[in-house]
Amino acid sequence: MLLAADIGNSSIKFGVFDIGDVMTPVCSFSVASDVNRTSDEYEFIIRGLLKSKGFESCLERSVISSVVPSVTHLITDALYSITSFAPFIIGAGTHTGFKICTDSPAELGADMVSNTAAALCFAAPPIVICDLGTATTLCVVNSAREVTGSVIIPGAKLSFDALSESAELLGKVSFKRPRDIVGKNTADSITSGVINGNIYMIDGFIRNLRDGLCKNGESLSLIATGGLSDIIIPHCRNKFTTVKNLTLIGSAVLYAKNCKLN
Repeated sequence: MLLAADIGNSSIKFGVFDIGDVMTPVCSFSVASDVNRTSDEYEFIIRGLLKSKGFESCLERSVISSVVPSVTHLITDALYSITSFAPFIIGAGTHTGFKICTDSPAELGADMVSNTAAALCFAAPPIVICDLGTATTLCVVNSAREVTGSVIIPGAKLSFDALSESAELLGKVSFKRPRDIVGKNTADSITSGVINGNIYMIDGFIRNLRDGLCKNGESLSLIATGGLSDIIIPHCRNKFTTVKNLTLIGSAVLYAKNCKLN
């Protein structure tokens, strides 16, 4: 079995895959991303969660996709102890099967690389991949299977928390979409601004990206993932295919492309 780790700023997601079927995790779980933990602490937590799901002793290999370098080495050490093999880390030099046509391809986040690898298994290009997490990212893949660039926006929850924390008089506000666009109280005004603002922003980006990507009548494939996708994406005018664990699936796909399958 293959253990995939997606290291983000807020959480680390894990997925267990049958090495012969890297498109569907047989189980998944997550832990908080904390640079102050030791590798031993991470190992203890990961082993406990794997044991609770019945996969503690059957893991053979592992793969890591990370956007948090300070945590990468901690998870690397933990996964080495769990599997007895060094994890495959997605980064510069990883064979992807697609071109990265940006100013500095090595700068493209491992999460976007993994997301693209998975998205190309689910949909035909051109594709826009929307990942709603700590940041909201839009990764653009043209009809020639080339990543042409990305958009990175402060995530909806990050913006919401920053506004709530910096405005003392606003009080506690729940993070859910209000019934009306125009709020009739402070809480609804804030949540409408953040959540509806993100909905309209994503739709606006898609409208403009479609104009540039679909000049020959192609259909634009839209893939969404991330922890906030269930809150934002259903209300967008554009219709997305939401794929849970897209980054983990892409990491497993890239492992299969780069490593011998045992």
